[in-house]
Amino acid sequence: MHKIIRCIGFILVFSSSASTAHDFWMEANPFYTEIGKTVEFSIFVGNEFVGDSLPNIPNWYSDFTRFVDDRRVPIEGELGSDPAGHFKPEKNGTHLIGYQSDWTNVTIDPDTFLKYLKMEGLDHAIKYRETHNLTQKPGREDYIRHVKTLVQSGSSFEKDDYSKAFGYELEIIPLSNPYKHKLNDSISFEVIYQGKPASELLLIAFSRSNPLKAQEIRTSNEGKATIKLDDTGAWLVKAVKIIKVTEDDADWQSHWASLTFEVRDQ
Repeated sequence: MHKIIRCIGFILVFSSSASTAHDFWMEANPFYTEIGKTVEFSIFVGNEFVGDSLPNIPNWYSDFTRFVDDRRVPIEGELGSDPAGHFKPEKNGTHLIGYQSDWTNVTIDPDTFLKYLKMEGLDHAIKYRETHNLTQKPGREDYIRHVKTLVQSGSSFEKDDYSKAFGYELEIIPLSNPYKHKLNDSISFEVIYQGKPASELLLIAFSRSNPLKAQEIRTSNEGKATIKLDDTGAWLVKAVKIIKVTEDDADWQSHWASLTFEVRDQ
């Protein structure tokens, strides 16, 4: 595992993301587009669709790509640019873009660490700390972010990459194309960890227009969960998996996954 020491500003933002900010997502501008028009991608850390955007610094991520047929192609972006990247769709249909951060190590005070574990539904970690009399110990954690976004070009589906996997440790995969759904439809997702269904994870989904009305569902034994698309606009779906480890500077390793897309009323 590689832990890179970065500039002070970035460390502060990412440390904050593990303690006070609980969302990390990629946002397309726009989510709906046409062939040949530029779509920009911003990487955010924050809460409930409000946060700070991160510039394009290649040392800060290990993957920033999209699918072209069955190939992975890097997202274009100038060093230090914000938005971090951009592309122009060559085909109509649904385009899938992925971004994976580098590993980050943090130490979090006990109260804040407990709050974070509760918010993300990491009950087994809470129970472990209680059972082993660790509740007053800081949380020492290595974490990594695996984020994806879906962009729809035109109204046809010549390209339909919504269900492809990037091979990230933790991924959220729609079981049907979000852009074929409309307002008030239900949609199911599969959460996979190391390529296998991840059961009992808390899937959290909310819209930009009503982030306080979050839907929280535990994944089934098959790693599946269903939500209702009850608001229009941008949506964020996320899940976190945490694992007990024994390292010199970490007791826990966590993987954060998110997926964004947009819902229209027709």
